[in-house]
Amino acid sequence: MKRKALKFLIKFLVVNSVIYLVVAFALTHWPIPKIENTKNYDFSSVRESARNEVSAKEVWIKLRDGKEIFSRVYDGKTKNVLIFLHGSGSDSRYLSKASKHFADLNMFTVITPDLRGHGRNSGTRGDIDHIGQLEEDIEDIVRYAKENLHAEKIILTGHSSGGGLALRYLGNYKHTKVNGSIMFSPYLGYKSPTLRPGNGNWVTVSVKRFVGLSMLNKIGINSFNGQPVLFFNRASEWNDSLQVASYSYRMAMSMDPKDFRADIENIYAPTIVLVGGDDESFYPDKFAEVFSTSDYTETHVIKGIAHMAVIDNSESLSKIRAWLGSLNQKIN
Repeated sequence: MKRKALKFLIKFLVVNSVIYLVVAFALTHWPIPKIENTKNYDFSSVRESARNEVSAKEVWIKLRDGKEIFSRVYDGKTKNVLIFLHGSGSDSRYLSKASKHFADLNMFTVITPDLRGHGRNSGTRGDIDHIGQLEEDIEDIVRYAKENLHAEKIILTGHSSGGGLALRYLGNYKHTKVNGSIMFSPYLGYKSPTLRPGNGNWVTVSVKRFVGLSMLNKIGINSFNGQPVLFFNRASEWNDSLQVASYSYRMAMSMDPKDFRADIENIYAPTIVLVGGDDESFYPDKFAEVFSTSDYTETHVIKGIAHMAVIDNSESLSKIRAWLGSLNQKIN
C-alpha cells in the first residue's frame, strides 16, 4: 500500500513539474504585444534641458567587470557630489538643466551616468548581464566620486525608474552607504498604490512573458532573462539613436525596488521625494502615505507640474535647497 502511494506521489510530482515547465516555456515565448508609438508624457522640457549638456565634462567610468559607462560631470566647486539617475528607456541628457543649476549654485558637483544598456554605452540596448548589476554599477560610481572627485558627501538621486533604482539601492544594507537621496516621481513597482492604471500609457508590458520568466526564475532557470518584456510607447518625434525601445526581464527587474515597502523602511539617510501634482503616471497624493513609514523622508507635491518637468521646476529646486541646508546640519 505504501509503495503504491509512493508511486502515485512520484507520478503526481513528475506530471505537475512537466506541466509547470511547459506552461512557463510557453508563456516565456509568447508573441510580443502590439507596440503603440503614441503621445504620453510632455517631453518639451527634455529638449530644452538637453541644451545645457555642453557645460559638462564627458567621462567614462570604469566598472568592476572592466567595462565603462558614459557619464557627464557638472563641476559645482564642492565636494557634495550628486549621482543623478535617469528614467526608463532614456539617457542622461534630459537631466542637464537641473544638473547645471545645481552646479552653478555650487550646491553639488553632479554626475549623470547613462545607465548600462542605455545611451552612449556599448553592449545590448535595454539589457544587462544579470539582475542587480545596476546596483553594482552605482557602487562603482560612488567609488569613482570618492576617488576622482574627492566626494565628502554623496547624494543618490533619480527620476522615475531612476528614483525607484535609488530606492532599491538604499533599501539594501549591503551596498556602500550614501549620505542622502533625492527622488523625483519615483517608480515604486506595479504593486504600489502610487501607480496609475496603464502607467500613463508609457509602457506596454508583455504580461504573459513576465509571468513565464518569473516561473522559470523561481526554479533557478535564468537562461531566458534576456527576453524583452517591457516596450516603451515613445512618440516617434522623441525617438533617436540614444533611446531604448524595450527592456529585458533582467533589466526590468533591476530597475524596480525589490519590495518598495521594505526598501522604504530600510532608508537610513535623509531623503526628499518630489512629485508633480499633474504627474501622468502616478497619484501624487499617495506618496506621502507610502513614505510615511520612513523617519528619514519628507515628501512634497509640486502643484501644476507634470512627470518630466518636476526635475528642473523652480519650486522643486527651492525645496531641494532648503532640504540641503537641513541635510548639512544632520550629517556634519
